[in-house]
Amino acid sequence: MSRAAPRSILRSCVLVPAVLLLSLGLHANPDPLPQDTGAVGTWQRLLKLQTTASVMHTTAHPDDEHGGVLAQLSRGQGARVSLLTLNRGESGDNAIGSELFDAVGLIRTEELLMAGRYYGLDRQYFTTVIDYGFSKRLDETLEKWGREPVLRDVVRIIRRDRPFVLIARFQGNERDGHGNHQAAGLITQDAFKAAADPKMFPEAGVPPWQVLKLYMGGVREDEDWTVKVDTGEYSSWLGESYQTFARTGLAFQRSQNGGRSAAVPGPAVRMRRMSARIAAGDTGPPRKSCTTSRVVRSRPKR
Repeated sequence: MSRAAPRSILRSCVLVPAVLLLSLGLHANPDPLPQDTGAVGTWQRLLKLQTTASVMHTTAHPDDEHGGVLAQLSRGQGARVSLLTLNRGESGDNAIGSELFDAVGLIRTEELLMAGRYYGLDRQYFTTVIDYGFSKRLDETLEKWGREPVLRDVVRIIRRDRPFVLIARFQGNERDGHGNHQAAGLITQDAFKAAADPKMFPEAGVPPWQVLKLYMGGVREDEDWTVKVDTGEYSSWLGESYQTFARTGLAFQRSQNGGRSAAVPGPAVRMRRMSARIAAGDTGPPRKSCTTSRVVRSRPKR
């Protein structure tokens, strides 16, 4: 045995436990949020037993999602909610460190998983495509990704998740700006049809799935939304609106917002509010703070 051999063995003995510990740390279940424990957590779990509704929200990058919409549908209406993000934001800037590319993609993945706990997500998915950098053109994105590979990924995820409703964050046109955003909107519309077609991307053991409705999201009032959810609805169980609560989760995506947290009350403040409400004898279901309908406009795409 050479003199280098013992040093190599020693290095392996040190690295292997370190890798194992890191793996265990990454897969360890985090402590539940205060809102998911006690009476509040029990009420939300019971709420989900009252409906079979299921929704999948599609986006391009981490932080594209409508967190308030996800929180209202999951925590307010009890739907099973999943989030499909096409890539992990690998080519974005990093506001909190020097990591870039694959490393920042890992960071943003973990940040999105943390945000998803506040949104009340039941499942989260990613496709195999990567964020190659900023692009204003849809055709460039489809050229680099390939339209068929990304469509195949999305169809497979839809068939496995089996949502009743799809909500696309983007519309698939120039109003979306980023080429990846445009692709996310367009591919969602294609996948809505392809997932139900047995001739498209057949996979053993995974039958086709017919999504019942496709809704298109939006941001500005002059856009052609097909759904609008009242995220400002107040939840007495959370002690604030669904949109405000979701901002707490969004604040965990620090690599993209420079580590700035949203100006919302922390968990301790919210729990004090909740305790005061229960002490006052208010133990009923969530109250609405306004008369705005949960779905202001709805026109399903077929």
